[in-house]
Amino acid sequence: MPEQDNYDDELVSSNPNQRNWRGILIALLVIIIVLALIVTSVVLLTPPDEGPRVKGQRIKLQDIVDGVFLPQHSNGSWIDGEEFLYQDHLGRICLLSAANRSERVLMSNVTFKTLAPFTFTISADKRYLLLAQNVVKLFRHSYLAQYTLYDIQTSESIKLRHSPHLDDWPYLHYARFTPAGNALVWVQNYDIYFREEVRSPAVHRITHDAVPGVVYNGIPDWLYEEEILHANNAIWMSDNGQLMLYATFNDTHVQEQHFAWYGTTGPSGGAAAAAAATAGGGAGSGGGGAGASSSGSHPHASLYPEIRSLRYPKPGTQNPTVTLRVADLKDPQNVRTTDLHPPQILAHEDHYFSSASWVSHSKIAVVWLNRPQNISVVSVCKAPSFECIETHRVSGDGRGWVDTVAVPLFAANASIYVAISPLRDGLFGYFRHIVHVDIDKNRVLPLTHGPYEVNRLLHWDQLDNWIYFLGTPERLPSQQHLYRVSAQPARQGQALHSPDCLTCPAVTQWAEGYDEGHTKSPPKLVTAWDDDWEDSEEAEAQPPQPALPVEQQQPGRGQSVPLPPPPSDCLFHEAQFPLSRQAKYVLVDCLGPVVPTSIIYGLKSTAPEGAKVRRRSTQQEQPPTEGGEEKGPEEPKSQFLELLVTVQNNTRLKEKMAKTAMPQIKTFPVMISGGYHAQVRLFLPPVLREDEITRYPTILHVYSGPGSQLVTDRWHVDWNTYLAGSKDYIVVEIDGRGSAGQGYQLLHEVYKRLGSVEVSDQLEVNSTYAERYLSFPNVTDNYKGYEESDLSKYVDNLRDRQFLLIHGTADDNVHVQQSMVLARSLTSKGVLYKQQIYPDEGHSLSGVKRHLYRSMTAFFEDCFKKLVPPESKAGLGNGGDMQQ
Repeated sequence: MPEQDNYDDELVSSNPNQRNWRGILIALLVIIIVLALIVTSVVLLTPPDEGPRVKGQRIKLQDIVDGVFLPQHSNGSWIDGEEFLYQDHLGRICLLSAANRSERVLMSNVTFKTLAPFTFTISADKRYLLLAQNVVKLFRHSYLAQYTLYDIQTSESIKLRHSPHLDDWPYLHYARFTPAGNALVWVQNYDIYFREEVRSPAVHRITHDAVPGVVYNGIPDWLYEEEILHANNAIWMSDNGQLMLYATFNDTHVQEQHFAWYGTTGPSGGAAAAAAATAGGGAGSGGGGAGASSSGSHPHASLYPEIRSLRYPKPGTQNPTVTLRVADLKDPQNVRTTDLHPPQILAHEDHYFSSASWVSHSKIAVVWLNRPQNISVVSVCKAPSFECIETHRVSGDGRGWVDTVAVPLFAANASIYVAISPLRDGLFGYFRHIVHVDIDKNRVLPLTHGPYEVNRLLHWDQLDNWIYFLGTPERLPSQQHLYRVSAQPARQGQALHSPDCLTCPAVTQWAEGYDEGHTKSPPKLVTAWDDDWEDSEEAEAQPPQPALPVEQQQPGRGQSVPLPPPPSDCLFHEAQFPLSRQAKYVLVDCLGPVVPTSIIYGLKSTAPEGAKVRRRSTQQEQPPTEGGEEKGPEEPKSQFLELLVTVQNNTRLKEKMAKTAMPQIKTFPVMISGGYHAQVRLFLPPVLREDEITRYPTILHVYSGPGSQLVTDRWHVDWNTYLAGSKDYIVVEIDGRGSAGQGYQLLHEVYKRLGSVEVSDQLEVNSTYAERYLSFPNVTDNYKGYEESDLSKYVDNLRDRQFLLIHGTADDNVHVQQSMVLARSLTSKGVLYKQQIYPDEGHSLSGVKRHLYRSMTAFFEDCFKKLVPPESKAGLGNGGDMQQ
């Protein structure tokens, strides 16, 4: 036992205080080094502090309702080759000379504030201004107004009425000066009147057959105003002011759409009632003047709603009949009229006219359409008989509808013109392009070609032989730029003249593919949808707003100095040219995505010698250089445009934007069915950072009207901006099949099957809209297409989903009847839904915007709260993690 005890004692250290200090120190050193490495890594890899996520003030809903972010656009117009009429930043009406940049004041700002005109125009002799006042809105483009003539020399104001001795000051549908002297033409009670001089006591009545709300002279009925002419008048004067072309619309056989007017009090009440009564039937039965209510002052308005009616043709029903007439005003007391008749191909069937214009003192051009709108005919009607002869035809050939294009641009001899027509680009399909039409030789030749779109013809420079137009670049349908191309057709076997882009943000060359594709004969398909090229032996009611300061570059009269090029970050443009044979000046409106501006430029007929000619590129990115770096952008625009005067700069809006937290915008294409690319735009919250894994509420905004575009580079700050910028939602806009800007192949995907690929209900829309995209709703044509477009048959898909239906009872475009049909279907299927009806509100719901936005915002918040678990509700306002 003692030996065993000794053995156990040996297992215990003889010195219990002894430690392995060396090992401990090494371990501590390793720990310190690891911690140091971790700290260093964190410091090095952590991005610098970017400050607060939201920089600037959040957008308020009231800002959207009040239009705080609406830009001021140029409120002027060219009156001749060099002079521009507009309102300056001081509120004066001025005449600006583009030649020497001098300014002449025509009306003081005090007088302007006193008269408060809605619009203003100037007489041909520059003696009088015509001012529209006390405007009462009717439909999208039309309005009633009282007119005043302002004598520029004497500062006298003269009310426009039949006699200066009469006390009444009538409301008119339309009034204008003629192109000669200061003669006047106006429309009152749907009839046309003519006065040879402002101070002449004699007034000549040109038409006598008007019936309020049924027969219209010189102004379009609802169908033509809304869907075809997009204007408030149908009067065209010859250059010498002697001949007047006007349209008469007869809605006698057009059926009526009835709706209740509940007598809403407000600006559409008493004043509008007086205006409607004066105008002779602008409201009530047969009138259909939206907003012109007589029930607001009726003693029993709150007891019985007024039943109004609107002549509204629907698919398969009778359309209005239209007659074009020429009136000779040389002898106003004995006015002779001559009727125009459509070309033979359309003479014995229902048809429309889409545009008309004088091309000389004795010739008129008219563009006609058949009722299905798959045949378009350009005709020329010559005095004295004004028989309309077909000069060019475009046919859809079953592939789709044809465009309602404007009258072509004519040469000075009126025997040659340029027009927009579909051209085929191989497998890419058809695109809108410019063709050169020689009437005498019966020949049509292309001027442009490729997988991009020509949107609108603007001007033909007859001296330098340039055609100016607005176009959409290839693969960039959200953009619109100003281009020009030679008006001389290429000879057979030679390359087409490539267009110059005057406003593109970067100097790029046409890709080799374009030149190679045009060294051979131009494609045979030129003027229609078929596969033959005929005779090919040779190769587009706001009130004027005060402008901000005019920035004039004028070091000295007649002195020229180098000027900076226009900003290169503008991607969407409009342009306006003077009415002259030579294009010396142009007003260019930058409409986005940056804050809009309006600038008058001088045009250079050719690029400077030795300078790189800037072409519109079929490939938007520069090829990399040998070093692997991309070429930097060259100086934009300077070889074509010389900045003269900034008419509108929107400085205040720019300052407001600098203080506002705007959402992040991302635009990109997405491949969809059929091999097409849908354009997608994301409005992202300002708090969003792409390196974080965070979910946000997401809303999909779809319009999908045929030929429309949501995703454009136009400036717009709207409710979508508010949702992303203030509520931290993600808003998605999509342009899919049926949208414009990418050729007819994508556009015509909805032909005869509207609602099948873009999911929208267009069943009971007006005849022009529906028959263009769906054809006729009968068994022999496209009954199946109408049936498949009826959303009410698919309401079962809304079961167990939240659904909000909003409509205005006075919507003249999409009738509340359609919402009621849908509501009945939802009810019959047992689908729970919410419905919100606005009394006496029209299509845009303009009178209830704040309530509308608050209602929809509350609806979305309720939807998303039901999707968010209680423990993760922090994400709605600050970008926290949450479910979509």
